[in-house]
Amino acid sequence: MSDKVVVRFLKAWRGYSADELAGFDEEVVEGLKSKGFAEVYEKPKAGKTATAKTSSAKNVGEAGAASSPAEAAGATSNGADGGEGNTGTDDEAKP
Repeated sequence: MSDKVVVRFLKAWRGYSADELAGFDEEVVEGLKSKGFAEVYEKPKAGKTATAKTSSAKNVGEAGAASSPAEAAGATSNGADGGEGNTGTDDEAKP
């Protein structure tokens, strides 16, 4: 059994998205590298993990302070289409 080489995809290829990691035989890795689809992945050293966490937290902060994905997409708490929704007042008295 041969060892796998881990690559990080630079662009989409056969179901893999950019920035995904996967392991392949050396022959496949060479083909991916030569065509610009991937690069050999080297595990970050201990000193670089703090940087990764900082940039990750920054990306979350850029999305805003919405408490749910629906609110981040612009939906209101009264209704996803911005309508009144069920306010619990007159709607209960209607037949």
